[in-house]
This record gives sequence, structure tokens and C-alpha cells, in this order.
Amino acid sequence: MKLIINADDFGLSESISDGIVNGIKEGYITSTTIMANMPCTEYAVKQAVENNINCIGLHVNLTVGKPIISNNNLIDKNGTFYYNTKQIKNSKLTYEDAFYEIMAQIEKINDYSNGIIKIDHIDTHHHLFDNKNIKQAIIDISDNLKIPIRNENISNIKSPDVLYKGFTINNVNIESLKEMVSIYKDKNVVVELMTHPGFIDEYTKSITSYLNRELELNVLKEAMEIGIFNEIELINFRQFWSQRRKNV
Repeated sequence: MKLIINADDFGLSESISDGIVNGIKEGYITSTTIMANMPCTEYAVKQAVENNINCIGLHVNLTVGKPIISNNNLIDKNGTFYYNTKQIKNSKLTYEDAFYEIMAQIEKINDYSNGIIKIDHIDTHHHLFDNKNIKQAIIDISDNLKIPIRNENISNIKSPDVLYKGFTINNVNIESLKEMVSIYKDKNVVVELMTHPGFIDEYTKSITSYLNRELELNVLKEAMEIGIFNEIELINFRQFWSQRRKNV
């Protein structure tokens, strides 16, 4: 078993970003995905560059905040993305709308980092793969850029073997991590552990309903300290893809 511990929502707030940076530096987070269109994105990029962190993918966001490219097909009367399922079911949204906005989000990270950060994989904020146009745009961008995608049970895409969702949000405890390791530790698979860690401050409380982020940080840190990850190899998406391509 090889394990990628990926932290979603990098850039959503300064405190969330600080928590993720801390986890990567201490070794109990191996990868993160950044939201490119948020007010705190540039701050997150700066922290990543200053701390030599380059294990960063794109957390495709078409449901929160404003688009990078002005596009009336994607926004409500307030000028912000249609939220969550409204965007997924948005009949106006075309393949081109999704493709060019996602590419603009990748370019935004490139601009903020002066080309230092190279996006190394793709996943989504909310369940955007449920929209066929968004899904196809992401698959094509993955092919064009030669980077993997989070495993969303889509055949013939480049992704880790397993996406483990059994920890974040509903089961943030040591037992759920032990269970994951017990299931996969003797198997020849790459597992991505989905997490949403971060520090919490008053601003973060105002923009997200999910506030167990510090608990996730603490449980992941404890898991590392008590040796739950000792028998497995921790890797990031860049290492996963480099190894997978060598074996093709």
C-alpha cells in the first residue's frame, strides 16, 4: 500500500491554508489541492512558495465565489457561481464554459507563483464530476497536461486505485484511519485519503460550515506520531504519477 494524504480547500482561507502548510511541513499531509478563485488564494500560493511546497493540485471550483473568466452561463444574479447542485444541474453550462474556466484557474496559480508551482493533479470542490460537460473538460485537461485526476470511478482515467472517503467529515478519529490501513496495507494499491484539515479562525467560520478541520489536523498528526502510517509508504501525487508512468 502507498498512501496519498490529500488536503482539499487550500486557499479557502488563510487559517485553513496555514494548517495545511503546517501538516505538509510536519509530514502528515503529503498533497493538497488549491481553490484558485478565492480571496485567500494568493496568500496560500505565497505560503507554499516560501515553504518550498510544490505538491499542489487544482481543486476545481465552479460553485463558490466568482469565476476568473467573466461568464454569464456560470453565475447567478449576484455574479457568483451557482452553488453546488444548482451548478451541477445548470443546463446553460457548456463544455467550453468548463474547459476555459478550469484552464484559467490553472493559469492563475501559475501567475501567482511566477511559474514556480506546477499543478500536479486535479480534483473538484463539490461533486462536479456529476455534470457531464465538466467531467469531460477535466478529463481532456488531464490528458493535455499529462496529470492525474482523483479517482471518481471513471474508467480509463489516470488516478490512484482507491479514493478513501471514510475519514473526513463524519469519522474524524484514529479508528477510521486504523480501519483504512487494515483494509489496504497488504495490497498493491495506491490509496488517496481525502481530508479537509486546517486551522479555524473567525473568518473561516464565516465562509464554511465544516469546522472539524483542526480536529482532522490533530488526528492526522496523532496517527503519524503513534505509528499508524509506519508500515506503508506515504507519497504525493507527483511521486504517484512518476512511479505509475515508469511501470506503463
